[in-house]
Amino acid sequence: MSNSNSNSNKIISLHSTNSIDDEASLWLVRLDNCDLSQQLRNELKHWLAADIKHQQALTAMATVWDDIDESLALVNDGKLSASFSILDMFSPLLKPTLIAASFCFICLFVFINSSLNIQKNTYVTAVGEQIQATFDDGSIIHLNTNSRIETEFSADKRMIKLIRGEALFDVAHDPDRPFIVYVGDRLVQAIGTKFVIHLQSENVEITVTDGKVVMSKITADQRLQDISKIDTATIKPDDVFITKDYQAIAPSGQTPTLQPVEANNIERSLAWLDGKMVFKNEKLFDVITEVNRYIDQEILLHDTILREIRISGRFDLGDSEALIEALTLSFDIKSQRIDENKILLSKDVKVST
Repeated sequence: MSNSNSNSNKIISLHSTNSIDDEASLWLVRLDNCDLSQQLRNELKHWLAADIKHQQALTAMATVWDDIDESLALVNDGKLSASFSILDMFSPLLKPTLIAASFCFICLFVFINSSLNIQKNTYVTAVGEQIQATFDDGSIIHLNTNSRIETEFSADKRMIKLIRGEALFDVAHDPDRPFIVYVGDRLVQAIGTKFVIHLQSENVEITVTDGKVVMSKITADQRLQDISKIDTATIKPDDVFITKDYQAIAPSGQTPTLQPVEANNIERSLAWLDGKMVFKNEKLFDVITEVNRYIDQEILLHDTILREIRISGRFDLGDSEALIEALTLSFDIKSQRIDENKILLSKDVKVST
């Protein structure tokens, strides 16, 4: 697990210092007399939240203007020599940005504090690793192997972006702050529920174990801060409601399918929470696909006929040796290591590589 503000998650801004200062100057002009439209207020909040350097630049520049204001007052009071003009000295800077500093600071304090209330984090698991984390609102997340999420919690929304892998969300009830997960080309919104999302290569799979969620279709590959602007309060005609013990599979760009899930099947699919893999009369191809998620190596099936073999069993996560041993004893399947990271299963004793 890592925090997005940590040194291990470094982001190099494409904006130069001068560019940021120019943007800060423009916002200072707009902040004059605190007269901003709602759209500009939202834009300022997102600009401040995008980079800590934005907040620092705006605060530093406002301080400069405040100091200049005081110096100009001294000039007007005749306390400085008439031959020394601070106004002339700073005129290149003041032409676009001379404002009432006291009003600016009031607005700046409000907006920066509002932006700082947006809590951003990143959670990551390696292959074979699972973590559990509790958010400040009391919601709990269980992150499965090789998964990554980004979170952005504000005063009005709890936003999560599932970038890869699988996660179970146990959501704390808060009707004033909807809990929304952005995954693939879907938004999944819940208020006080428990559900699992698995992002696969082509599909988004959502299983609800308690409560209800609504799934909406949106454009894929958007930034989390842009997703947070979307109006999620309005129900759209193509929204899909998923209730307890139901599962939705949503292929990218296609209409999702909704189907009931038996309790024992849900229990098997969540066995990873207890460090287990449970299979019941499942095709070997599907079993191997699942096992490969938890190991650094890759198990391959050499013979097509092996794909259709049905097996049942309970194994520890990542214990591929136990699975291979069971296959060897039960189905006369041979295993051969073909390189450091690949194991080939075959009916043949020897396989040419």
